[in-house]
Amino acid sequence: MVYILDTHALVWYLEESPRLGKKALKLLEEENTRLVIPVITLAELKYLVSKSRVEITFENILDYIENDERCILYPLDLNVVELLPSSLDIHDAIICGTALVYKTILGEETKIITRDKAITKSGLVETIW
Repeated sequence: MVYILDTHALVWYLEESPRLGKKALKLLEEENTRLVIPVITLAELKYLVSKSRVEITFENILDYIENDERCILYPLDLNVVELLPSSLDIHDAIICGTALVYKTILGEETKIITRDKAITKSGLVETIW
């Protein structure tokens, strides 16, 4: 199983926020969980840090991603672009497109860790919160 991380899921996990869903927290604490971080998630986090909208530093975020062997940073590549759902805004579409790469091209069972209503309602990929 592969879990794609939405921006708020990653930042709330790193900040130990009570806003993180219980199912999401349990998965993020498991040693064998495969975590995929779309590059848009990292870009959004850099923006949020620059606007002081999150408590964690960007360096701490990068340190976590680089040092947790469960984490895979996935680029915005042509496969993601081809699978972008037009029904979502660009940020959500890139997260879903990344999940669809893993699901349809790589043949992995894939879920998105998010509470985003647009992603959840789209039904494109199962979500967990």
